[in-house]
Amino acid sequence: MSGRADAAAPRRGLKVAMHVDGPSVRGNERQSLLVAEELLERGHRLVVSCRERGPVRDAFAALGIPTTGARPRGDLDPWSAGRFIAWLRRERPDAALLTSWVRLLGAGWSARRAGVPRIVLRLGAVQPIPAGVEGWKHRRSLTRYTDAVVANSRAVRDHLLAAVPGLAPEAVYYVPNGVRLRPAPPAPLRAELRIPPDALLAAGVGGLERRKGFDVLVSALAHAADPGLHVVLAGEGPDREALRARAESLGVADRVHLLGQRADVAAVLAASDVFVLSSRSEGMSVAMLEAATARRPVVSTDVGGAWDVLAPREGRPPAGWIVPPDDAPALAAALAEVAGGLRAGGGAVAARVDEAAWRLEHWFSVERMIDGVEAALLGLPFGLLGAA
Repeated sequence: MSGRADAAAPRRGLKVAMHVDGPSVRGNERQSLLVAEELLERGHRLVVSCRERGPVRDAFAALGIPTTGARPRGDLDPWSAGRFIAWLRRERPDAALLTSWVRLLGAGWSARRAGVPRIVLRLGAVQPIPAGVEGWKHRRSLTRYTDAVVANSRAVRDHLLAAVPGLAPEAVYYVPNGVRLRPAPPAPLRAELRIPPDALLAAGVGGLERRKGFDVLVSALAHAADPGLHVVLAGEGPDREALRARAESLGVADRVHLLGQRADVAAVLAASDVFVLSSRSEGMSVAMLEAATARRPVVSTDVGGAWDVLAPREGRPPAGWIVPPDDAPALAAALAEVAGGLRAGGGAVAARVDEAAWRLEHWFSVERMIDGVEAALLGLPFGLLGAA
C-alpha cells in the first residue's frame, strides 16, 4: 500500500477550530498537536477549544495557537454549549476539527448551530456503539452533526461503516497516524533502576488502565521465565497499585518498573530493547509508531492499527510480532522469540525493524496524514492504495 491524495489539496489558508477535550498530553493529544503544527506549516490558521488551564492548553499556546476554555462539557449542559457556540460564531472558522468521542454530540451539535461550514471528527480508537439512547446519540452525531470522519486505522473505519447505517463510505477517510519522533539520547534507565547492563528492557507506554493490558504484560513476564528480561512502563493511571500487586504475587516485582508519567518518551524508547503494545483495544497506537521510528522491535496484540503496521501484507514481510489480546502465554512466547533473536545477534529481529522503517516512510508519513486531514477539512476525495 502506498498513499496518495486523489486530488491535491489547494494550499489556500483555512481557518480551523479544533476541539481537544483531554486533561493531559497523551496519544490523542500528541496527535492533535502534531496535526495542528503541520496545518500551521501549510499556511492554515487554527484556534483551539480545550481545558482553560493545564498541559494541553500550554502545549497549544507554545505553538502560538489561540485557545479558549469555552468547550462543551456534557450533553445536558446548555450553558457550556452556548459559550462554545458563541466562540465559534466569533471565530467564524471554515471547518471544525473535533477529537473527542465522548463530547461528539455536544461539539457537533454546537458547531452545526454556529453555522460552521464543515465539521470533521478525528477518531483514534474503535468505539463501541451500544443499543439504546447512547447508541442513538452517537449514530445521530455521526450522521447529522459531522460531515466527515477521519479514521486512523482500517479497524476504526470498518467498525464505523458496519455499526452506523446511513454513514456514507465516502465520508469516512482512512488516514493512518503519522509520527515525527525527535531523536533523543537513551534515558539512563538501567542506572536509575539498578538493572544489570546486559538485561533486556521491554517498554510499554500509556495510561495504567485496563484497556492498555499492562496486567497481561506483567503476567507474560512471569510466563517468559527469562530472568534477564525487565519491563518498564511509562505512564500513570488508576491501575498502578493493582499492577504492583500483580507483579508481587507472580514473583516478578523486581523486574517490573513503573516509571510514572514521563515527558521523555523518546528517551525511554531509545533506552529499551523492545516495545510492547499489550492493549485490549486500540486505534492506531502513536507509541507503537514512535517505537518503530526509534527502530525498536515491536510486539503488539492484534488490535486496531497493529495489522496495518506490522502484518505481512501487500507482498511485504512482517514488520513486527502480533499476538492475540488477553493472551499472556502468547505474548510471553513472542517476547522470548525477540529476546532470543537479540541475544543471537539480532539479524532476524533487524529484518523486521527494517521493514517497519520502510513502512513508516512509505505508508505512515506525517505528510500523508496531513494530506488526508486537509482533504477531509476541504471535502476533497482522498485514497490510500490497498485500503479497501
